[in-house]
Amino acid sequence: MNLDTTRPEISAALALVDARLATEREDRKIPGLSAGVVYDQDLIWHRGYGNGNRDKLIPADENTIYRVASITKLITATMLMQLRDAGKLSLDDPIEKYLPEFQIKSSYSDARPATFRQVASHASGLPREGTHQGWRNTTMPTIEDLLKSLADLEMRLPLMTEPKYSNLGIAIMGHALSRAAGQRYDDYVRENILQPLGMIKTGFDPSAYGDERAIGYHIAKGKFEISPVWDEKGFRPAGGMYSSVSEMARFISLQFRDGPAGGKQILGGSSLREMHSPVLVSPDFEYGFGIGWGVRRTAGKKVIGHSGGLPGYTTNISLVPSMKLAVIVFTNTGTNPVEISTGLLDLLIPVFARESARQQPQPSADEIAALAPYVGHYHWLDDDEIELKVLKGKLKIIDMDTPAIQVSLNPAGEDRFYIENGPQIGDFVIFDRDSSGKITGFMMAGYPLARIND
Repeated sequence: MNLDTTRPEISAALALVDARLATEREDRKIPGLSAGVVYDQDLIWHRGYGNGNRDKLIPADENTIYRVASITKLITATMLMQLRDAGKLSLDDPIEKYLPEFQIKSSYSDARPATFRQVASHASGLPREGTHQGWRNTTMPTIEDLLKSLADLEMRLPLMTEPKYSNLGIAIMGHALSRAAGQRYDDYVRENILQPLGMIKTGFDPSAYGDERAIGYHIAKGKFEISPVWDEKGFRPAGGMYSSVSEMARFISLQFRDGPAGGKQILGGSSLREMHSPVLVSPDFEYGFGIGWGVRRTAGKKVIGHSGGLPGYTTNISLVPSMKLAVIVFTNTGTNPVEISTGLLDLLIPVFARESARQQPQPSADEIAALAPYVGHYHWLDDDEIELKVLKGKLKIIDMDTPAIQVSLNPAGEDRFYIENGPQIGDFVIFDRDSSGKITGFMMAGYPLARIND
């Protein structure tokens, strides 16, 4: 449904978002911060705080360009899925099939070559970086040097043990994708992802942006100093992209669309949902990764997202797919944008959930009355008693042992209801009647339940 985001409680929540971000910027000593809230296909709120350029006093806003760093990995993962959907590779192909130079030792007895799926979901056990000195001298290795350095490395964990983040893995995967596509990485991304989405200012060349680009800062001896501009070279697919809040909102809105690929729908809905689904989760189930996307839980909801961090920039996007709600936080210094984004979602999720419930169409008195014949107690094989009740205008199945568990039913024809939630979601409840027309029981997803005569 289309939610009216101008409603009073949502407007008040967005005002609190504004106050929260202003306070965060002050407390965390952030020179410039740009933020946005996306609902479905719209950037419904945005604001900048402080300056993208402190020397020139250029204010930060939704069009300020930031180095989004590792958010680039989501673009690389999108390229992976496009090539998979085009039949040019399989997610379970070993990367070395397309990049034979990708050879790394392993001391694990059951070692197998890392696949695209495993590398994209940080499940391969690859080292995080490699042996390069890029974090010392601001110049990362070329892909050729990166591949040569593998001779001095070995796998850090067995495949599919637990999530282990690897810049090295995504960088190498991006170059394998370029080989599979038969096209330079930058050109493929621009032509097949950025341009169709209308992200015309998003790219990889910092010199192209002039004063639109936020200057990165770090604190040294108590003062802000300008951070060096990183030359990512072979690591471009893992962290080389620049973008703005207004442009990133277009990529986020893609995640909330469905339907077949074509035009600005650069990936079909099923492929997007596949990317959002966990491949591997941490042992404590606190977080995990899908295809490119990090997955965590916030305010009782599944949240997908990614952060980026380089000296001078820290960024985050966090999305709630079930609510088509997202927040964007870009800064031009070192901070923890995930904490900021999580705080915003903690504030927004309950408000949007309440407003969505308010705006749901309400059944008429006649529609509620028509549910009365189904109300009562039922059981399966003289056990597992359940009750059907009408609550807030909807027929619900309530487990008598655990009343907090409620399954909602939506009318789908005569004596037929669609299961909206729970383990049997998407199946049907079909009621039985005797010769007199009285309800005697029902089939739920193929299981028979008989009515108990109250």
